Amino acid sequence: MKNRSACILVACYLVFPTPGFGADSNWPQWRGPQGTGITSAAKVPSRWGKDLNVKWRTALPEPGNSSPIVWGEKIFLTQPLSESKQRALLCLDRNTGEELWRRSVEYSQAEPSHKTNPYCSASPVTDGERVIAWFGSAGLVCWDMDGDQLWRSDFGRQQHMWGYGSSPILHQDLCILSFGPGDREFLVAVDKSTGEVRWQVDSLDDAAERKLSGPENDGNSSDYSDDKDRKERLRGSWGTPIIVEVDGHSELILTMPRRVSAYDPKSGNLLWTCGGSGPLAYASPMESDGVIVALGGYNGASLAVRAGGHGDVTETHRLWHKSKHGGWLGTGVVDNGAVYVCDIGGVIHCLDVQSGEELWKHRSGGGGTWSSITQTADGLMFLLTKSGTTTVFRPSRDGFDEVAQNDVNEPTNASVVIAGNDVLIRTDAALWSFSSADQNQ
Repeated sequence: MKNRSACILVACYLVFPTPGFGADSNWPQWRGPQGTGITSAAKVPSRWGKDLNVKWRTALPEPGNSSPIVWGEKIFLTQPLSESKQRALLCLDRNTGEELWRRSVEYSQAEPSHKTNPYCSASPVTDGERVIAWFGSAGLVCWDMDGDQLWRSDFGRQQHMWGYGSSPILHQDLCILSFGPGDREFLVAVDKSTGEVRWQVDSLDDAAERKLSGPENDGNSSDYSDDKDRKERLRGSWGTPIIVEVDGHSELILTMPRRVSAYDPKSGNLLWTCGGSGPLAYASPMESDGVIVALGGYNGASLAVRAGGHGDVTETHRLWHKSKHGGWLGTGVVDNGAVYVCDIGGVIHCLDVQSGEELWKHRSGGGGTWSSITQTADGLMFLLTKSGTTTVFRPSRDGFDEVAQNDVNEPTNASVVIAGNDVLIRTDAALWSFSSADQNQ
């Protein structure tokens, strides 16, 4: 599995070369080149601060939760512009932080969201020829690298009391999006060149949720005992799908309320479903040698399941299941058969992939977090907390191994992005770039 994934990564960079930059210099989508949070980059600074290893700092118009992406000499970032009711994509110069161009779409209708989840919370995606961003009810929009709009797809109103967060991904000639949560939830794939819909499948399946829920699932099946609108239920998926290679074919995997499901990315056909996840799915799924780990939110259920099945695989492929399991918002990173992930309260956990056993836990500096963990090729892991503190540590199944605590003292809900020798951090106030020629600094 790891060798096949590495081949895919290399192939992607051969197809889309970046003049003047190595393969490890790009961060083209949410969670990096393969959606795993892992980059082939190394020798990045492990220590920084407001006056240490700062390459540049660029002020942003207002808070936002999305993370930047990087291609070549350009950085792309989604940005709400509340006063003018615009949802924007910013393009910045990677070397200086200067804003090169700004493009936006207007959406003036009211759209619910949580006060801590501003519009434009989804990260964009690029293949080096185009950059695509999802703006909720304002649509899925594609520009070329110079900011010329190529297409815009309107999928209608997105509505949930806490807003949205899933980011679009690219697979071959498709752009794939998990639209939701709320009273309309579906997976959709469009032609990345034209925006034309190739397939669309409904993922709001009350019957499947009822069948796969129950006392052993999440302990919170009361959602179905009243007549609340779907959008007001304490349920939904904010995670981003991942693509994994299993036995010579690709599977599109998404954690949804009360189940994890895999689809054929070419057609949208359902391949398999595993019951047991909680009603709230914030974290994206993670993969380790053909095993999918799905973590629930706010004491919901978590599970691990072997990919590659057919139909309902709950009884045949599920490796472990925990009916009440912490409060996971950020996505973890898998290393040496262990998941490293931080709960909402700021406690880092190390979990064995095969058994779900907790190997250790350790409170990070800086308090609670919504952020996901990022890992470099030389083994360092980076976790950003809500206060703007980044904990840097080395993965170890034996215990927490801290390298550094770095503060910028600005609140944030974004995640650390690493491209080449650059560390990028988006806060409520600014986008920071840190870099150092000395990997030990």
